[in-house]
Amino acid sequence: MKRNGVRGSIACVLTGLVGVITQSHAEPIVYQGQLTEGSLPANGTYDLEARLYDAIQSGTQIGKTILIEDHLISNGLFELTLDFGSVFEVEDVYLEIAVREGYSEREPDVLSPRQRIHSIPKAQHAVTAGKLLGANWNTNTDIFGQSILWFGDGADRVLVNREDPVSKTEYFGVHSEGTGVGGMVISNSDPNAITLMTHAPGNIPRASESFNGSTNQWSLEIAQNFVLTVDSSGVTAADYEYTEPVAGAVTVAGDAFHSAFGTPFRASFFGGGAYLSTPGDNAPMIAPIALPNGAAVTSITARFEDNTSSDLSVSLVGALSDATLVTLCSVSSAGVPPMAGIQSQTSDVIDKDNAVIDSYSAGYYLRAFSLSWPGDSSLRIWSVTVEYTVSKPD
Repeated sequence: MKRNGVRGSIACVLTGLVGVITQSHAEPIVYQGQLTEGSLPANGTYDLEARLYDAIQSGTQIGKTILIEDHLISNGLFELTLDFGSVFEVEDVYLEIAVREGYSEREPDVLSPRQRIHSIPKAQHAVTAGKLLGANWNTNTDIFGQSILWFGDGADRVLVNREDPVSKTEYFGVHSEGTGVGGMVISNSDPNAITLMTHAPGNIPRASESFNGSTNQWSLEIAQNFVLTVDSSGVTAADYEYTEPVAGAVTVAGDAFHSAFGTPFRASFFGGGAYLSTPGDNAPMIAPIALPNGAAVTSITARFEDNTSSDLSVSLVGALSDATLVTLCSVSSAGVPPMAGIQSQTSDVIDKDNAVIDSYSAGYYLRAFSLSWPGDSSLRIWSVTVEYTVSKPD
């Protein structure tokens, strides 16, 4: 005898996730329910239709309708594998089942109420994103009990919004199309928090850059020392030292020299260096020199011509605030045979502790002296180079 209709109730339980996630296809859900006809469990074959809605009543259908024909129900129990695709992106999703006898052509009866699908299917969207990239995502918890999601073994790459890395050593990259602002944001919900990015070669934190929301300062820290701070007032660098002393040098050309006492002189680097133009004069020639405060002078090199029987000495002198003169280092042509053309003489390496530049208490200058200037270019100073090392920026 043909039945005119089915009236029943459905009780459904979400039991698990199966299947393979692809880019356009979320994992199916396995759904179990119980169907009663009147007060008795249903038995036989039935046609079932499954739909998703965004509300428990009325609302808008989400995704497609799934039709399952001639499904065998025994003792009221049934199990459905439903594949709606990637549709679990709204907060509330409700499943509606409609049923009719398998041999019937009539409209199926909609069973009530709709059943809510909870958040587990929605979580598959995140899993889908990982497998779309062919990535092997892993989950765990840290020592504080917080969830961790990680991917890769150090050789894999994560690229956001582009296909290829900029270089073969780039393992994470963010790209933005167009001429507008685009990039990566490091944020914190607390407006007074410090946002931080750390560099850790060898898994040891070595350097970090941070922004302090309470002071509006951006800072660069290396080896736990703040070396650079930027705020609205400008840029400041903290006092820090180089890992090893850095060498430097200052060269003063001959045309910077002049007579110390106002006697006649000639000073022209292109015309032949500097010298006193009065024969027999024994006054010194001097030239200013600027050296970094805290620099340790290591040597002085004088380039000169001495084609006479006279000798020429060149010194680096510090004039202290109490008018005391201190010679840091010097060279002399004494013992050097007279020779036309440029000669060079370098002092021995000196004790750094005795030649540290203190620009706060002394001024420094170069001194070229002869007991008897011949008054022409046969004895002249071409240039002087002072070498030094520094342990920190000036």
